[in-house]
Amino acid sequence: MKYLHKILSIAFFIGLLSCEKNIHVGHPDFEVKLTKTNYRVGDTIRFEFSGKPDNITFYSGLPGADYRFRERTQVEGGIPKAKIITQYGGGGNQVASLRLMVSNDLEQLNAVGVAQATWTDITSQVDIATDATIVESDFLELTPWVDVAKPFFMAFKFVGERDPVTRPGNWIVRGLQASTELSDGSEIPVAQLGNAGWTTIDVLNPATAWTIRGNPIADIVIIGGGPNSDPSEDWLITKPLYFTKVPPDRGAPIQNIGSNRLSDYTYIYHAPGTYHVAFLASNSSAEDYKSVVREFEITILPE
Repeated sequence: MKYLHKILSIAFFIGLLSCEKNIHVGHPDFEVKLTKTNYRVGDTIRFEFSGKPDNITFYSGLPGADYRFRERTQVEGGIPKAKIITQYGGGGNQVASLRLMVSNDLEQLNAVGVAQATWTDITSQVDIATDATIVESDFLELTPWVDVAKPFFMAFKFVGERDPVTRPGNWIVRGLQASTELSDGSEIPVAQLGNAGWTTIDVLNPATAWTIRGNPIADIVIIGGGPNSDPSEDWLITKPLYFTKVPPDRGAPIQNIGSNRLSDYTYIYHAPGTYHVAFLASNSSAEDYKSVVREFEITILPE
């Protein structure tokens, strides 16, 4: 019995050591070598690795992938701005039937909420199509209308008038881009056509309605009707937009535990500029995590 007790004690001790080994990990042994820091657009940049980390994450330094901003959720002092792409056609001649509206007090995404909200018509501030030609507006600074403490909504309002001669025509919204411009000239994306969280609201005459086409979204269209069509009012409204709240920047996992160990990594930049590049190497277990980061400033010159 004593012999069995001794064997069990040894097995228990070995088990503890095994668990301890699985819980704790060492600091990653990881270095990155780069032969130079100046390149041209289109060059293939090769980063050489040494060491044996479990995981490697690459931060290119492009907007949304900058290691320095991996914990940033708020920006200060940025300029909110947006631009749109529109097209008008279908034989219509009520070219003022589409209006660009903004609000920061919309509380319900329905017809009642639209009626109760305070809207500002900023149509005159942007270029909007007047025929079948696709028109892309310049960026419009939204500072006069954005309250950073409140959600901000953009909307396309369609209003068709009954007329024996003219017709409302058909509108196509082909693009929206909203972003925050920072003091260094970089931009943080806020919304675009495909992720703006559109809500369509019919206020008057259900025979006309905004239709979202494509998956992912290709465009959004409304068929306005012909002469003597019943009056109509239809809204196409974004989700709440926040120009100071931003998602943390993310890197790209290029090596995970269990995958083939990398000896190098290559990357190509397609625009000139200075990029803060980082490789985050880590070792991890269910109970422990240790990491090191290797950073570079790389200048990309025009071709």
